[in-house]
Amino acid sequence: MSIAREISNRLLKRLRNHQRGCRCYSGPPRRKGAVAYLAAVLLAVLFAFVSFAVDTGVLALTQINLQNAVDAAALAASQEIRGAILQAGEDEGMTIGDANDLAVTNARLIAEQVALANGVFIDPVIDVEFGNRAYDEASDSWPITWNVPPYNVVRVTARRDQENIAEPDGKIKLNFGWAVGMPTAALTASASAFIEARDIALVLDYSGSMNYDSQFREETIDKLGQTAVEDNLQDIWQDLGSPTYGNLEFEPKYATVSLSPGAITWTGSTIEVNYSQTVSQVYLQYLNGGGQAFSGGSPGQIESFQGTGSYSGDLIMNAWLQVGGDWIPYRFYTYSAIKSALGLHSVPYPYPSGSWDDYIDYCRDSNGSTSWYEVQIYYAGHRRKFGMLTLVEFWVKHHKGFSQTPDLWKTRHYPFHAVKEGATLFCDFLTDLEFGDYLGLVTYDETSRIEYGLDDAGMPYVDLNGDPLTADYDAIDTIQAHKQAGHYGFLTNIGGGIDDAIQLLSDNGRNGARPTIIVMTDGNANRRDSSWSLPADWDWDQVTDFDGDGSADYSTSDANKLYAIGKAKEAVDLGFTVHTMSVGANADRDLMAAIAFIGGGLWIDIPGGSTVSEMEEQVSSAFSQIAANVPPAKLIYDLP
Repeated sequence: MSIAREISNRLLKRLRNHQRGCRCYSGPPRRKGAVAYLAAVLLAVLFAFVSFAVDTGVLALTQINLQNAVDAAALAASQEIRGAILQAGEDEGMTIGDANDLAVTNARLIAEQVALANGVFIDPVIDVEFGNRAYDEASDSWPITWNVPPYNVVRVTARRDQENIAEPDGKIKLNFGWAVGMPTAALTASASAFIEARDIALVLDYSGSMNYDSQFREETIDKLGQTAVEDNLQDIWQDLGSPTYGNLEFEPKYATVSLSPGAITWTGSTIEVNYSQTVSQVYLQYLNGGGQAFSGGSPGQIESFQGTGSYSGDLIMNAWLQVGGDWIPYRFYTYSAIKSALGLHSVPYPYPSGSWDDYIDYCRDSNGSTSWYEVQIYYAGHRRKFGMLTLVEFWVKHHKGFSQTPDLWKTRHYPFHAVKEGATLFCDFLTDLEFGDYLGLVTYDETSRIEYGLDDAGMPYVDLNGDPLTADYDAIDTIQAHKQAGHYGFLTNIGGGIDDAIQLLSDNGRNGARPTIIVMTDGNANRRDSSWSLPADWDWDQVTDFDGDGSADYSTSDANKLYAIGKAKEAVDLGFTVHTMSVGANADRDLMAAIAFIGGGLWIDIPGGSTVSEMEEQVSSAFSQIAANVPPAKLIYDLP
């Protein structure tokens, strides 16, 4: 029963009692003094109602002030929780538990200060409470468990219920309450604010460029140094179990073709002959078909030969050693000769895609000329050398897909491995946070897809078909940890990834959760849905006016980029938040910054650094920051 109703009831009771106490006259009507008596009664009634109105107004105004104060205090206090979580995302040394402890201390203090600024006293120890709001699938609701960490809800209560009205939390003195025997009244007001849980679609770039930092690319060597690239290729080899094939060692070496007259090591423009028989002549045949003869040597002797005169520096295609009247051929551009030299003749090629012949061409070239993919080997100084280092680079560069070299998911190839590690940290952060976030995984290359599980041989079984958006972070982490750069394809359809994220969240999102998309790329959009077109009412000045001056700060006519940014705008129109990450020197920073601006989210730029460890640190920090970027606090209405 409200205070105003209590006062009203007491007033009516007094009036009824007054009426019962009046004596009734049954004789002839007498008018003497009747007006005065009626006036006195009416004045008493008028006084009662005036006093009732005044005190009711005082109480109503005080209640409003109390409610406004606790609303502001609860929001401010819950923002301290958000601030502590954000700090935990940036500070590697701070745990979620540390953040909660810090949040509780600061939230109590800020709630007291905000309430006081609104003229209301609260006891920060008693009147500020903390709880955890989590989703209950059975009831499709968000119950709150009080005093159970980690905290994402704050309740602030203001009380005016102490008998001593001189105290800041004393009862309200009623101006006319004495007339009804109620000189004071008690009031309370309470407000709760919470950090909203998120439905998150993690959209990851699985294009072929996600292993560029593990290749002998000129820009990679310039950035990281060749030693770092070769160290990483050795890591990949070790991750594969340090396999060996034939007589391939890890460090690349020139092939040595061994026949009865001797062993010839071929480098391209020179040969080194280790004689095992007496050889009278050595004949070299060059790329242009010409040749030269040189005097031979004796068993145990080692000699080097190369073109002279007009043949100086020419590529040697074949060599012959003359023993007696016989010429023994050494053919450096037949696969059988090189495979024999490498001990690979009877060794099965280990993976579904590629062959030993392909690998030989990759290191040697197929016809003596430098084809497009040979440049990187040449640049690294390994042309016509054969070993596990160049074989691993051959797999990473030309057979990176899961259907081609399915074991590469086990390896540390970059920047893909850094992203995998960052995604694992992201899942771990959500696990520790316990704010009720749900997570789903979308991957893209030239196409895109929602990830529903794992069922490949030799991998753990994961089935998310019923719940692709889930609180089972371990399942999501397991799926992404068993992928590799170029897993499905090699190109970059950013818009397709965002489109699938929209579908994932629209079909599986929960009422009461904030739909959030996180888009990561290391490259440039170069694929799209050809049937899509930009809306007719598209206005760049409205969509990408970063600084509020009325003019667009980003625009593009590239159809693939338009598809990505158009899909981001579609997500925003559905109420989604979109964060972006650009990884590495080749990422389209302008596009990713524009998408994050449109999406009201964070854009985190990860330049990649000059070492692999710097890249890993930057990627992990980026994932932590986005994981910790929980939504701003909201008031809870109609809380039971």
